[in-house]
Amino acid sequence: MKWVLLVSAATLTLSACSDDDHTAEEQTADNGDDTEAEAQDYNEDSGEQIIVETSAGNITEEEFFNRLIELNGEAVLRDMIEEKIMQNQADELGIDEEDIEEEISELRETLGAESDEQFQQALQMQGIGNEEDLRSLVVHHLVLQRLTGDEGDIEDETVREEYDRGEEVEARHILVDDEELAEELYERLMDGEDFAELAGQYSTDPGSRADGGSLGFFRRGTMVPPFDAAAFALDDDEISEPVRSDFGYHIIQVTDRNLYEDSFEEVEDQLRNVIFQRKMAKMSQRQQELFDEVDVEVVDDRFEGLLDDE
Repeated sequence: MKWVLLVSAATLTLSACSDDDHTAEEQTADNGDDTEAEAQDYNEDSGEQIIVETSAGNITEEEFFNRLIELNGEAVLRDMIEEKIMQNQADELGIDEEDIEEEISELRETLGAESDEQFQQALQMQGIGNEEDLRSLVVHHLVLQRLTGDEGDIEDETVREEYDRGEEVEARHILVDDEELAEELYERLMDGEDFAELAGQYSTDPGSRADGGSLGFFRRGTMVPPFDAAAFALDDDEISEPVRSDFGYHIIQVTDRNLYEDSFEEVEDQLRNVIFQRKMAKMSQRQQELFDEVDVEVVDDRFEGLLDDE
């Protein structure tokens, strides 16, 4: 599903409290109960609301909001677009207030907060300023959990399986830019064509192409997370379906592996961290895919280039 978000200047600035044609005197006449001091809260020439008066000059509401937009407008607007996308997706997935409150309660328990004051202090230490920010983060997290099928905690069994996959693997790959071509090459490999020959002919990785796509031995964390996760999940000689990363689409084959010499207990924390980083990378990639599915039209000329680097 795609949503169209129309970003208007009207959503970013507050209009003057009266028409520009009206003067402060006319407003006072229209509101007989207004005091002279209240009438002076408006610039007599433009009718703009004054929010600060100084002997050196006044600051109007329009000046104030325009300055905020200049300084932080793009960052705030990006956040608002992201929140809109995530909330819409949460609605699509059936994430409701009960789910959000349950997640907040679990977070509170994890932080060891026994009172509201302790909870707020703990959140502030994490850079979360208020309940609205917390709710937004929780919705964001729950959406990505649902979309990636992530179950939250890393189970001991998962870490043990990772350990059994070895300390390092030897692999080769074919890297292409086009998903359709990657799917075609995968089918050709499944039909028995030679991996090294196809890598030499099609791979866009100059470092491995001449050697049949060989990458040699590498440990976890050496490659980008999607590649890393796929390679260490493969059995020896198994060929992966196309794996997307920031570099394109990889077809990977593991040709050998070296098991750990260290005990499981010695490397358990390291493995948990690797798995966690993979989970975060998977969520980040799925988030970008979600954002790419949404049509965003910026109609305010001041933010014309807002999404140019997206």
